[in-house]
Amino acid sequence: MKSIQSPFDIDLLSNKREWILFITISLLIFCIAIFIEYRNYKDFVEAKNINAEVLLQYKKDSKYVLKLKSDNGSIFYTTSKDDLKDIRGRFVNIYGKATNDCTFYKYLRNCFFIGYSISLLHKREFAKNIIDYINSQHLSKTNNLDSALYIESKVFDEFNKNIFAQMYQSLFLAKPMPQDLRDITNIFGVAHIFAISGFHLGILSFVLYFFLKFPYRYFQRNYFTYRNEFYDLNFVILIFAFIYLNILSFSPSFLRSFVMFAFGFFVLWKGLKLLSFKLLFACGILILSLFPRIFFSIAFWLSFSGIFYIYLYLKYFKLKNKLLYGVLLNIIVFLNMLPISHYIFYDFSLYAILSPFITMLFIIFYPLVLILHIFGFGGIFDNILSLILYINFSSFELQTPFWFLCIFLCVSFIAIFNKFVYYFSIFLSSLYFLYGFLKGVL
Repeated sequence: MKSIQSPFDIDLLSNKREWILFITISLLIFCIAIFIEYRNYKDFVEAKNINAEVLLQYKKDSKYVLKLKSDNGSIFYTTSKDDLKDIRGRFVNIYGKATNDCTFYKYLRNCFFIGYSISLLHKREFAKNIIDYINSQHLSKTNNLDSALYIESKVFDEFNKNIFAQMYQSLFLAKPMPQDLRDITNIFGVAHIFAISGFHLGILSFVLYFFLKFPYRYFQRNYFTYRNEFYDLNFVILIFAFIYLNILSFSPSFLRSFVMFAFGFFVLWKGLKLLSFKLLFACGILILSLFPRIFFSIAFWLSFSGIFYIYLYLKYFKLKNKLLYGVLLNIIVFLNMLPISHYIFYDFSLYAILSPFITMLFIIFYPLVLILHIFGFGGIFDNILSLILYINFSSFELQTPFWFLCIFLCVSFIAIFNKFVYYFSIFLSSLYFLYGFLKGVL
């Protein structure tokens, strides 16, 4: 049976020549991707009619704000003064024009499209049946007026939709999280576990592997003893992940995770070194080359930073106790990410200390609620979860100074080469957490 890891522990890119070739190919891919994006940009600014899917809808003052995704993948915003019903997940045709200040740079981030009229199309999103199935498992105002917890409007959004149904749509289908729940996840420092990404892909891969290995081993023992279980099952999981990526309409965060998963599988299959910072940076360069828009994605940089600090932890920490090893991983990565995340997001709460432990519990919660939804029992935790909405959680503003962020990032990069510098980075992030904690107490 072929081993999972090469005994030679070879790097994917081991010399300057290979790096030059890789950078050259990446630049070529980047130029092609930028050319395609620029052509889409020209179509966007010249368009009078655009067909798009409504990703997000919320009311601001007297208007509805819509976040949309066009057929070619462009993300843009528009507003409507009409009294719109809930059209999230629906496809619309918008007649109007792009604003004059929509430059190519701004287009890569998000432009605004002035909509004169909006009309619904008959086309429905690919996952509509799945969404309806999830919604059917959660309580509504009309059929559960006898439940005191559900009479309160906090459990429902402005369109009378159950926010827990929307939460599970976010977990399973990468749909936007309701604002009330988003605020709570920010307070607890667990927003990352509700944005479907590599963390979720890892959990799903583990669960799939667990269930697939039993029938596989039976057939392997009787029909193909020469096959390698690890590579065969992970290849099957890779196919499932690609199908799931299609169901998610190529969600950017899951797309990044899928590319990294496929890249990592290729590296293992070739017997190359997986735990390598060269590999991590090469994967980042490849993703940015393929999808230039991701450069402006906060989620990408936070995700990349998280993986970077996981790599640092795995490089320098070696513990025999797997439970303690996992607990320390969550705590230290949480601390390392604080200075970076709070340069972007300012809300901080004393409850954030629970973040590493909630993250570990989520590893059990996520596959459990997925299985419950598959068998029609998805609403079993709604009554318990709804209690959270009635607790008044307090938070305050904590912003990382730019000078501290620069120092911390420099120390983190140098930590690749020195263990004691890595320990110093943990010390710095711990001091930052202590500062935030004392600010909330005093």
